[in-house]
Amino acid sequence: MRLAALAVLVLLAGCSTAEPVPVPQEFQGAVTEFLREIAPDPKFEALTCGSVFDGNPDNSVAMWADAPTSVTPEDLRQHGIAAGWQPQLPVDNWSVILIGPSNIRLGLRDGKIRAEKAKCSIGGRHQELAMPLRPDLTAPQRSALGISFGRASRAANKIATAAGVAEPLFPTNDSIDNASLSTCDTADGRGAQWSVSSRTDLGADADVVRIKREAIATLKSWKVDPRPTQPDYFTATMDDTNLTVSLAKGANGNAELGITATTPTCAPLA
Repeated sequence: MRLAALAVLVLLAGCSTAEPVPVPQEFQGAVTEFLREIAPDPKFEALTCGSVFDGNPDNSVAMWADAPTSVTPEDLRQHGIAAGWQPQLPVDNWSVILIGPSNIRLGLRDGKIRAEKAKCSIGGRHQELAMPLRPDLTAPQRSALGISFGRASRAANKIATAAGVAEPLFPTNDSIDNASLSTCDTADGRGAQWSVSSRTDLGADADVVRIKREAIATLKSWKVDPRPTQPDYFTATMDDTNLTVSLAKGANGNAELGITATTPTCAPLA
């Protein structure tokens, strides 16, 4: 009971009054331009975040815009792609969600468009679109990212075989849907990229030196940095695919095979 009461007091101590402020011009301009042909009269608002942890209120602002619209979800999605806004997988009854310049989020739900951005230490304050999002890949993005992810998947499973791991580490036939996807910036707008990590217990008797040697030997077409002074670690690259491999001991003292794969490429929308 005392801990719960203390938690409430700490939470309340972090709150202050949110005050109306002018809508930042960068946000207003980007949203107005995007909505010009589909919702030409958005209503803008902005408030300070209302938390003492946010510091300078001029730099701690939640901003948003609302506008009624008759645009269909598919038309809005295509409009977003044409403008360089990355579609996201719909959640929470939003039929379309897009991420635009400067990480502006825009969604369509029940005939209303909502655009927002926040610079607040307390996530979700004054926001309807603050939930975790995952890019909804266009066909060109899926093709481009699938190539690099498939490359990483095949390499990871060769490494796993060298380590005596029977199950594939990146399963389901190289499917990009197994990766963590994030929105990124390209020269012409937003894009998407992937990353994936796995960690497998190898037991207390794993021969780390042998596993590393045999794992490297399987990566014949990769550019490998063997890190000779680090017997439990190496990296490898091929085209737009990076691997980091660790054979360090885990918390229980057993060797663990850790593989992180990433692509530095931000795949454009088209």
